[in-house]
Amino acid sequence: MKHLGLLALVLLLFYSGAVFAADEASPQAPIFTEFWNSVAFYDTNLEKNNYSSILGRFEGKVGLNLGQLPVQVYGVYYSAASQIEKYWDNYLYAGAGMRLFPFRGYQANGWYNEWLPDVRVFVESLTPTYLKNAVSAESLAKNDARYGVEVWHEWNQVNPDVTKPWGELWAKADYRTTNFGWEDFTSYIIYLQPKYGIYLDEAIKVYWRGDVTYSHKSGPSYSFLNIADYGVGIRFEPFRNRTQPAELLHKFNMFAEVLGVSYLKEQPATAGNVVSSDVRFGVDLSYGR
Repeated sequence: MKHLGLLALVLLLFYSGAVFAADEASPQAPIFTEFWNSVAFYDTNLEKNNYSSILGRFEGKVGLNLGQLPVQVYGVYYSAASQIEKYWDNYLYAGAGMRLFPFRGYQANGWYNEWLPDVRVFVESLTPTYLKNAVSAESLAKNDARYGVEVWHEWNQVNPDVTKPWGELWAKADYRTTNFGWEDFTSYIIYLQPKYGIYLDEAIKVYWRGDVTYSHKSGPSYSFLNIADYGVGIRFEPFRNRTQPAELLHKFNMFAEVLGVSYLKEQPATAGNVVSSDVRFGVDLSYGR
């Protein structure tokens, strides 16, 4: 947990020099909870041509707001579970972290900068547990420290004007010491996932989506960290427009997507693991973000 001491120092220094402080007129609840759960069928999962499996992905944080400071400390988990007997699709990474919202008090004046209050600078220290085929993961790293910046923002989805487009952006860039890999990692990973679409009615949306993963690593063994998928989807959100925005099922949705795939560097060494498309359909549920 030595990385958390460094995290506290970095975040406090960052906060002391931040241009935008917290808005004291908007008190924060002492405890916060957020999570994202997705369970879907994936044709290839960008992994191999005969993947054809149900895969669940789960992330969550429970923690404390530090008074009126734009700082949170929390416990965190990242998990996946699938029908496939592979450790990398059946894991639990858990630990502790701290993050700073450097622009929380920023007053946006348009769609082009309204995402700034959602920027988060974070550090996390994690340890792994493998839920299947753990013996194959015995030689992998037993801990990982991650330092980075993340943003999650939605456009025109709270009290939406259905005559106008809607959008989402998830972006993350972090430096990882091991990435729970088989060799020294000490490199960055960048994720960029935008969605842009229109309303068919208040509950049904169609959209274009892209998903880019890019890292400093190269070679066939790291093809999964240098890949892009892009395509179209449809989403049904039956509870989105209820009057209570904090409702647990508020962001529940059912979705289907058809995607193309491109490798940004080398392709996988095994021909059967080279994919050119993916079809996926399932359900998502998020809360607190």
